[in-house]
Amino acid sequence: MSVPRLEIHLNQEAALCIAKVEREDAESRLIVDVPLGELEATGAEGAAYRIGGTVLNILRLWHKEAFENLAVPAVGDAMQDDDFDLALRLINRALEAKTAIHSASIEFLLRQAATCSEDAHKYLENAWPLLRDRLGNS
Repeated sequence: MSVPRLEIHLNQEAALCIAKVEREDAESRLIVDVPLGELEATGAEGAAYRIGGTVLNILRLWHKEAFENLAVPAVGDAMQDDDFDLALRLINRALEAKTAIHSASIEFLLRQAATCSEDAHKYLENAWPLLRDRLGNS
């Protein structure tokens, strides 16, 4: 195989891992590991955008000329606007199912959204702790 290259795999903790190998006979180095729960919370389009955007941005760094005519968006840009909406939908699912299984993903999405949205920040600070407790007691 040629280098540099990317490796994509699942680890034992059920996280999607993206690692890079930059030299022949070198060990792979982990770049990104994303719990599958976080990917599921973003939906199919969000997961595809996050994984694909990450891969394309890395390849663009290594092969500037090959990717110079391809506009590769920053991975976080499109996701930021949707994080709050995705968190709210996931909260609704969790409340309907009376489960706390999605709490970590919800919290992650709310924290991401809170960096860009005052509404998300207020929700994270005021509403989410109460809902998280309610889900935990279900």
